[in-house]
Amino acid sequence: MRSRLLFSCLLGMGIMLAFGSALFADEVQLFNGDHFSGTVVSMEEGILVLRTPYAGDVKVNWPEVSCLTTDGPHRFVLGDDQVIFARAVCSTDGTIKLVGDTIGETIAISVTNFKAINPSPPPPAVTYTGSLAAGYTQTDGNTETKAANASARFVARSKRQRFTLKGKFNYGETDRIMTTRNAAGSLKYDFFVYKGLFTYAHALFEGDEFADLNLRSTLGGGLGYQILDTDRFSFSLEAGCSYVNEDHEVSADDDYVAGRWGADFSAKIIPDRVRFYHFHEGYYNVDAQSVYITSQTGFRLTIVKNFFAHAGAEYSYTSDPVEGNERYDVTYIVGIGYEFEL
Repeated sequence: MRSRLLFSCLLGMGIMLAFGSALFADEVQLFNGDHFSGTVVSMEEGILVLRTPYAGDVKVNWPEVSCLTTDGPHRFVLGDDQVIFARAVCSTDGTIKLVGDTIGETIAISVTNFKAINPSPPPPAVTYTGSLAAGYTQTDGNTETKAANASARFVARSKRQRFTLKGKFNYGETDRIMTTRNAAGSLKYDFFVYKGLFTYAHALFEGDEFADLNLRSTLGGGLGYQILDTDRFSFSLEAGCSYVNEDHEVSADDDYVAGRWGADFSAKIIPDRVRFYHFHEGYYNVDAQSVYITSQTGFRLTIVKNFFAHAGAEYSYTSDPVEGNERYDVTYIVGIGYEFEL
C-alpha cells in the first residue's frame, strides 16, 4: 500500500513538473498561427532565437512574430534605444505588454517597435590585433647555410580609424659568407570617411645591403576603399602619391615623386584553420618612368589556439636596378608565429 502511494506521489510530481515546465516556458506566436515554446535567448537584427528542448535553437524572423510571452524578465531594447528590463505578456491588440519593477507599471509596446532582446554587449571602442612570427633553417655538410627571418604586425582599429605597424627582417649565410640581409618597417594611418572609403597616410622604410640600398624612405598619402571587412574575408585597394628618398652605398642617391597603389587581401580558406594572405604595393617614378613593386604572399595554418605555422614568399621588383643587380628578388619564408587580439 505504501509503495503504491509513494509511486503515485512520484508520478504526480513528475506530471506536475512536466506540465509546469511547459506552462511557464516562454511562448512565441506567429501571424500564421504557429506557436513555439522554449526559452528566449535573444533577438538581434530581426532574428529571434528560441532555445527549445525538442529542436535546439529555433530562429524566427521577428516580423513574423505576432505576440510573445516570457516566464521571466529579459532586456528589451525599443526603437528609440530605450532599454527596459521586464517580463513580456502577450496581448490581443497587436502589442506586447512589458511588466517589470524597473518601469513601475505595465506598458503596451507595438511588436514593430522592438529593436532587440538580450542584445550582445557592444564591441569595444578600439580593438587591438597583431602577430609575431619567426623562422630559422640551417644545413651542414658539403654546403653550410643559415637563414633566419622575423616579422611583426600590429593593428589598432576603431569605427573610423585604423593604425597599422609592420616590420620584417631577413638574414642568410652560405659557407659562412653573408648572402642576405634586408629589413623593412612601415606605419600607416587610415581614416574612414564614409563606410568603406578612407584616406590614408603612409610611411615605409627599407634597407637591403645586397641591393646597394642603405635606406629607402617613403612618405605619402591617398585614398582607399575597404571592399570586404569580415571575420573571414578582408580586401582593400589604395591609390595615392608618395615622396621617395633613396640612400645608396655605391650608386648616386636619388629622390623623386611617385604614384602609389596597393592591395591587401586575406581569406580564411578553412575557418579557424587555414588562411591565405596577399599584400602588394607599387610605386611609379614619374620622372624616370620606372616601377618598384613589393609583395608578400603565403598561407597560415593554425597549430593550436593562437599559434600558427606559415609558409610564403616575399617578392620585390624594380625596373631600373643599380648596375650589376637583378631586377627582382624572391625570399621564401617558413616559420611559426603567434596571433593575439586584445
